Amino acid sequence: MYYLSLKILISLYLGSFIDPQMLLGFWKLTSSEANYNLINSPAFEATPKKQQDEIIEINELYLNNAYFEFKLDTVFWIDVNPREKKLVNKKGKWSLNNDTLVVFDYDRIFSYKYLVKVSDNELELRFIFPNGDLARSKTVFRRQ
Repeated sequence: MYYLSLKILISLYLGSFIDPQMLLGFWKLTSSEANYNLINSPAFEATPKKQQDEIIEINELYLNNAYFEFKLDTVFWIDVNPREKKLVNKKGKWSLNNDTLVVFDYDRIFSYKYLVKVSDNELELRFIFPNGDLARSKTVFRRQ
């Protein structure tokens, strides 16, 4: 019995292990459930038209330009400054612990955590909030 339980635990652990080499390269955003859900929410519908247009403009800027580029221990990505409605080039360090990606943002001196699923051509991220809660929405990138 003990042997079987240990075997199951080891297979679960190894099943969640992701080789960091799989992340190396350029990943372009293909879908963002959070952005889609925002635009289709009752709160968005209740927002004044001018504000809706601004939200759509910022979302489109993000959706059309977002990417991650992973190199050795450095990561580059695009963020959006919503006040100025412009793209911001970001740079930081990254590490992978089993199925958790940690991105350390040099500009904000802050780290972001994501639950990761990755294949040869697709990278799926789900944000992990500072309190440990996992976001329901996923963001999907395709290797370029």
